[in-house]
This record gives sequence, structure tokens and C-alpha cells, in this order.
Amino acid sequence: MGRVRWWGTGLVALVLLVLGAGLPLLDAALGDGERPVRPGTVLSIGTARGGQRPVSFTVVAAGWALDEDRSALGSGAELTRDEVVLDVSVVVPLSPLDASALWDGLGRIVSVRGTARLRAGPSTITTPHGLRGLTGRLAGDGGAGTATVFARDTLGATVTAWGPPEAYRRAAAQVEAMVRTIRIAP
Repeated sequence: MGRVRWWGTGLVALVLLVLGAGLPLLDAALGDGERPVRPGTVLSIGTARGGQRPVSFTVVAAGWALDEDRSALGSGAELTRDEVVLDVSVVVPLSPLDASALWDGLGRIVSVRGTARLRAGPSTITTPHGLRGLTGRLAGDGGAGTATVFARDTLGATVTAWGPPEAYRRAAAQVEAMVRTIRIAP
């Protein structure tokens, strides 16, 4: 009979211990890519023109965090609160744009992703500074939310907010308030 060597088993156990305990500690130390955003902070997105990004909105309440891993200020920003995700994206059309065409396009994109559907018959929305758009509900796969589109001839913005129904209900008023702060530079 040969001699049994346990050093291989010990080495495997050590590697598993490092992976099992060390990686979660490293992940916690590095953070999750989310940065808390203070109420009143104005976020601007889109390709800068004359030193300013063309689409902006204001974070209206505490508890929202910017997901830095899923945001690219040249094209969009994603905020999270609890399990609700708010996504604001800039749309640069190839031809003149209107809110109706943007709504139809967003509906196709949302349905391709397969988690939600835009409900029919959006309502018009006008921000306090006169930006007009369309807004409506998202539903499907155990989630709830809203979608809103704003369009100018040469630039548009889409806003989707989505999460578990109860979490979305708690955040809905804040989502609506942030949507009403959207601005698109002329």
C-alpha cells in the first residue's frame, strides 16, 4: 500500500477558504459601483456641447444611488433605490424626432428585453419648464414601473423606472418628481 499524502487536500481546502472568505471581503472593500446621490443634485448626460451636457434632471430625495457601472454620462444614467431602477437615456435620432415615434421605439425595445411591456395609450406630460412628452405604465414578469419619453427635433430622452410592485409603489412619487425635472437643451 502506498503512503497517503494529505497536503493536496489541505491545499484545496486552503484555496476554497480563500475564495469563500476572501472574495466577499474584497468585493465589500471595492464597493458595488453605486455612489449615493444627495437630494438636489443635478445630473447631466449626453455628449457635451459647449461644455454642457444636453439632458439634465434633479435627484429629488435621499436614498438614490448612481450605478457607476451601468452609467455612461455620454449616453445615460442609472439610479437605484431599494430594488427600483431608474434609467435616463439620451436619444440622438437620425431624422427629426417626435414623442410619438420615440414612444413606439421604446415599446419595441422594452418588448425585446422580455421583462416588461408598455401599456397602451400613453398620457401627455408637460414639465414645469414646458418640455412635453408621453408617459405610461410598464408591467410584466412580477414588476411594475413607468416609462416617459421627451423629444425635440434633434434630441430626445427616455426615462424608465422599474422594480418589484411594492418597492416601485414606495418610490413612485419620487420617480414622477424626477421625471418632471427633465430638461433638454435646445
